[in-house]
Amino acid sequence: MRTVPIGLWLALVVWPSTGWAAGPDAWLVLSGDEPERVLACLPLGAGTPFYLEFVNSLYRVPVRETFVYQAGEGLFIIQVESPSAAVFEYYGLIAEKPGTARLRRSLDEIRLRSMDYRNHRLTVGDKKLALKGVVADGQMLIIRVQPGASGGPCPY
Repeated sequence: MRTVPIGLWLALVVWPSTGWAAGPDAWLVLSGDEPERVLACLPLGAGTPFYLEFVNSLYRVPVRETFVYQAGEGLFIIQVESPSAAVFEYYGLIAEKPGTARLRRSLDEIRLRSMDYRNHRLTVGDKKLALKGVVADGQMLIIRVQPGASGGPCPY
């Protein structure tokens, strides 16, 4: 079993909650193949977009996916950006303008598996989290929203 360095885990669990006097609306919860084993928590405001950026392993081009959590509705992917038309074809999307496709697709969670997480980054507000090392290369990384945070540190 691989563990996340304790410094990374603690830094994410006690992530400053500036702007949330009563706590965030929800938490982004990162886990590996064992969903009950939380690797990191990031505070998330309802309606606030967050981003997953990576290099597409098939086309070798940058991709930026935009997600939003809406209280009472759930998690949605709302935009995909890439300089490659092939990426949009792969996603089954039509770009409304060069490099950008808007959508509103409901998700239960975000599941990633990369042979190298070196080019993967999660951005929430002004905080950026490099995903290299959160799980081992080749292992599943699951990102889900835990709504209803009532303040304080990560509920896990």
